[in-house]
Amino acid sequence: MKLRMATGAILAGAVFLSGCQPTDQEGGESQSSVTESSVMESQSSEEQVTDNQLKEGSAEEANMDEETLAEIDQIVEAAMEEKIIPGAVVFIAKDNTIVKETAYGYAQKFDMGEELSEPIEMTTDTIFDLASVTKVMATTQGIMKLVSEGEISVDDQVAMYVPDFSKNGKEEVTIADLLTHTSGLTPWEPTYLTAKNREEVLDYINDLPLEYETGTDRKYSDFSFMTLAFILESITDKRLDEYLQDEIYGPLQMEDTLFNAAENTEQPIAATSWGNPYEYKMIEDDEFGYTVPEDPEMFDGWREYTLVGEINDGNAFYANEGIAGHAGLFSTAKDLAVLGQTMLNGGTYGDVELYSQEVLQTFTSPQRFDQGYGWELNKEWYMGDQHSDQTFGHTGFTGTQVIFDPEYNVQIIILTNKQNNGQKEDGSYASTGQLSQDISNKVYESIKK
Repeated sequence: MKLRMATGAILAGAVFLSGCQPTDQEGGESQSSVTESSVMESQSSEEQVTDNQLKEGSAEEANMDEETLAEIDQIVEAAMEEKIIPGAVVFIAKDNTIVKETAYGYAQKFDMGEELSEPIEMTTDTIFDLASVTKVMATTQGIMKLVSEGEISVDDQVAMYVPDFSKNGKEEVTIADLLTHTSGLTPWEPTYLTAKNREEVLDYINDLPLEYETGTDRKYSDFSFMTLAFILESITDKRLDEYLQDEIYGPLQMEDTLFNAAENTEQPIAATSWGNPYEYKMIEDDEFGYTVPEDPEMFDGWREYTLVGEINDGNAFYANEGIAGHAGLFSTAKDLAVLGQTMLNGGTYGDVELYSQEVLQTFTSPQRFDQGYGWELNKEWYMGDQHSDQTFGHTGFTGTQVIFDPEYNVQIIILTNKQNNGQKEDGSYASTGQLSQDISNKVYESIKK
């Protein structure tokens, strides 16, 4: 049995409007332990702040009811009692004011099915495997910036930037087709059975045929966002992680947002799955959602240890070296909130401008099948039913959710490590959709009309 973890503490670099970083323990019994953070990083007297940056404050300052917001604690604790999640961090801000940042339960409760005698507590500094939230907080961010700068258009054909993509009937596929999951690319295949690095993954994608006629259907596809990352790299001559660090995360001082976290940070990281049993079953069992002709035993790289700081997604980890457009990003709730506020501000944060408000509006408005470019719209199963029609967000397979509502200037970030509780009897993982929906509805209930 092999256990990997990263521990320690490094102060995050995000710039907020106030001061200290104490943490307090409340209620402290086992799974129900809650860590509340008042917390944002200290800033030096030289730092200049503006009204569009996040600041600590009270619910009252944001015109919200504090008692109603406090009921979120019961919602999360109930999910832990029901064994949906071992732990979580919930971050809520309205009108640039942080009204809640709370850690619950454990960052790691199990190691390969064995409950730890001393589980590792969750903190507000814990870094999470974001899974498919990578699609919108990494890849889509880069594409929005390139569109805003006039480097690309969503109407450009993919083959303009990746010429070999044109093989097998894909010559007409555009960037918009990829962003809206309407390209015709298949949703998923285990590239790592044959591809051993990112170059071979690109060759694999270039050789793929279309599964359906472009634009006639919407099938959520990891391959679409892997391809978008390769487009970005072709244009910028930088690897995806390097470009994002230079152009987005670095300027916003998001120091805890990164790829390949186990290798690149000393911060605590939430544990996820016990190896990759879910993907093994995806290949082995044709009734589990996918038909894969290969035998999973032809792959000799299956991880047999609890994942901490290694991306859960097999295509990202095994074949894409941990850096991919569909999955691979790690971050904290507070870092994501800086990027979230940037979007709620229309593309700016402090004196940093990432993209134009017009481009942001386009990407977060209905395009095809009532969904945005990269962004999901009106998904009640995790957004609840109280949000405005301007709301956009996304989820990740590891139990992560981000929700942004420009009309209310609200962001709701719910990060969990649900996979560390293990699989259900049917091989699936518990859904955090209801948890997210309940938290979201409670946030809107707390807003004073």
